[in-house]
Amino acid sequence: MSRDQARATRRFRPASLDALNFLLSDVRGALGPYLNVFLVTQQQWSQSTVGLVTALSGWLGLAMQTPIGAAIDTTPRKREAIVVTLAVLAAGAVCLFVAPRFWPVLMANAAMAVVGDVFAPAVAGLTLGLVQSQALARRLGRNAAFDHAGNVAIAAVAGAVGWLFSQRAVFLLAPVCAVLAAAAALSIPAAAIDARRARGAQEGERTPAVASPRVLLACRPMTLPCVWGCRWGKEGKDVAHCRTIGCRLRERRDRAPARRRWSPRVACRRRGAPEPPPHDGVRSPGAVGPARPARVPAD
Repeated sequence: MSRDQARATRRFRPASLDALNFLLSDVRGALGPYLNVFLVTQQQWSQSTVGLVTALSGWLGLAMQTPIGAAIDTTPRKREAIVVTLAVLAAGAVCLFVAPRFWPVLMANAAMAVVGDVFAPAVAGLTLGLVQSQALARRLGRNAAFDHAGNVAIAAVAGAVGWLFSQRAVFLLAPVCAVLAAAAALSIPAAAIDARRARGAQEGERTPAVASPRVLLACRPMTLPCVWGCRWGKEGKDVAHCRTIGCRLRERRDRAPARRRWSPRVACRRRGAPEPPPHDGVRSPGAVGPARPARVPAD
């Protein structure tokens, strides 16, 4: 680690990452299912029209998850990617507030669904680049805690704003939260982010190369979760992510040298001592301790 990076790491405050997780959930949760209820109850849209807009936006966002995740994994400018995404989300929310008609709503909702895929890999990359491996589990749990706390907070704030002002005013919460989230992202020092570690490299390892999309088909446990993800969306994406980790662990295990199981005979060979005589009892290979007596069939 260079001197500048060490100085920037000391200037990094964990509260910045906490605030980023809290506010990003506010930006996403401020719109979410509320848009469908607003269009049906306030704009008198039919449920089929709302379903069409939601389905098209969801399919487009699902199709763009893999290329966006690969782009976020490759770029070292993850903070800037979050800020640009927040700007698009804020513009989409303002569009919904100003013109809640079919084509503006469809384009805004589709754009927000696509750029919404940036947050999860970007925050994960920032966390990997900022936190050492021994503290990663605790940091990921803290990220999840602030993310869920933000979901609860935005639900309460959105209800209060809709009750005090109007239901359309809820859409203006997204730009406000986007500005605060952008400030939280930019408060993280760029020099404190280890670009190699943000891509999963360990200490002393080279930066991993960009994998081909064919790796999704080469790993057999990925096939079923990919199909499941196309059917169930976010839940399937989480399962596929877990399966990807499983594939990497299996490849690492296969590359590791095989270890021989300990047994008295192997220990004697290593010490140069004579091997013990075979037992008459039943004994499993490599077992430790006295042999079990053989069963004698009854007369």
